[in-house]
Amino acid sequence: MPENIPIHRLKDMPVFGGLREDIIKLILDGSHYVEREEGEPFFLEGERGDSSFIVETGSAALFKVGASGQRHQIRSFLPGECFGAMALLGVYPRSGIVKALEPCRVVEIKADQLFSVYQADPEQYVLIFMNMARDLSRRLRDTDEQLVDCLDQLLPR
Repeated sequence: MPENIPIHRLKDMPVFGGLREDIIKLILDGSHYVEREEGEPFFLEGERGDSSFIVETGSAALFKVGASGQRHQIRSFLPGECFGAMALLGVYPRSGIVKALEPCRVVEIKADQLFSVYQADPEQYVLIFMNMARDLSRRLRDTDEQLVDCLDQLLPR
């Protein structure tokens, strides 16, 4: 289990909201830290994903390349935020590239660890996925607002 991560701090993160302490410990038992320097990727668009990441220190961002070939930053991830959860919720390849914006340390949670939660307590397992789905729903709502703002700027009044 990654050292130096107080359980009470994790309980304040949206993905762990409402989970019991023993379940959080079970998830962390098989997890490990991943560190990247500024500009280094955590994963690339199109890769198969089997894990999610929670930012401990630093920041990262999701980028997509448009039809023009230009790279666009879609959103950033600060300490306590989760990225890569879509790979755990569906069987789709990674939807973009996530790179460190500065030296960044994250906790990687593999799908196998979540399966161990399912085996231990199916209700807590469902809660984890509900938390991830709520977070993704919030992000989708934010993205909708950004899209409308962009369209308003492009369309003549």
